[in-house]
Amino acid sequence: MSNIRLIVSDVDGTLLSPDHQLTGSVKEAVRRFTEAGGLFTIATGRPSLTVRSVVDELELKVPQILCNGAVIADTDRVWETTPLEVADLAAVMKEADRLGITVLLFQEDGIRALRRTDALDRFEHKERIACELLDPESDEWTQWSVQKLLFIGEMTGIRRLWSDHSPLFRESYATFQSEDDFWEIVPGEQSKGEALRRLMAHLELKPEQVMAIGNQMNDLDMIELAGIGVAVGNSHPDLMERADYVCSAHYGEGVVEAIERFGLGREAATASKEVPAS
Repeated sequence: MSNIRLIVSDVDGTLLSPDHQLTGSVKEAVRRFTEAGGLFTIATGRPSLTVRSVVDELELKVPQILCNGAVIADTDRVWETTPLEVADLAAVMKEADRLGITVLLFQEDGIRALRRTDALDRFEHKERIACELLDPESDEWTQWSVQKLLFIGEMTGIRRLWSDHSPLFRESYATFQSEDDFWEIVPGEQSKGEALRRLMAHLELKPEQVMAIGNQMNDLDMIELAGIGVAVGNSHPDLMERADYVCSAHYGEGVVEAIERFGLGREAATASKEVPAS
């Protein structure tokens, strides 16, 4: 086995197939790596509620990085969490709702939305979960603590709205574009990379013992921290440019390629901005 002890993979657009399934080849590659003594886990924008099937299918024992780094948890307990107070963000959330942007609030026990939209329907179908609807005009939810917020909509408008409001915020926030129309908000200084740094400390691992795999720019600091940072073949071009290795295969088959090459092979110490020939 290689010197890679831990593999951390993004979920949507990376570990899963285009129809959001775990393929047999992915499950087999993860099984071979863990049976050889390796550790495997996920780093995702999802909360534990919507990623449990992936955790169960892969029989993950290592804590998972959730909500873009705001939560580290396993199936038994939350190891670390940084709450996000909604009060300071209520005004931008209500304006986003008025502009037709879908607004979601993530908590440990469920996901709430300010309004029923086509984007919410698509989100529920993809995540296989029903979201509870809130009253957009109520002040009750503005006093909540949540794990993260998600805006779904046209990204230029979302970025403009955020830019207009951000000078008024009393707190700092970390924001990520995790899909073409997903804008995620978590407490300041939180990210997949920062959570991976904390997880590595828990597991007493060094960066050179870690491989991280992703497809979007919210995976960037994670793949830059790891000894080997991998972008699957369907990744954002800017992520490909910054990765140590770009897979020829897309989605989960790219994860299989990386596991076989660096997790089970002998090349883990030699990757450096390597892009396979097409």
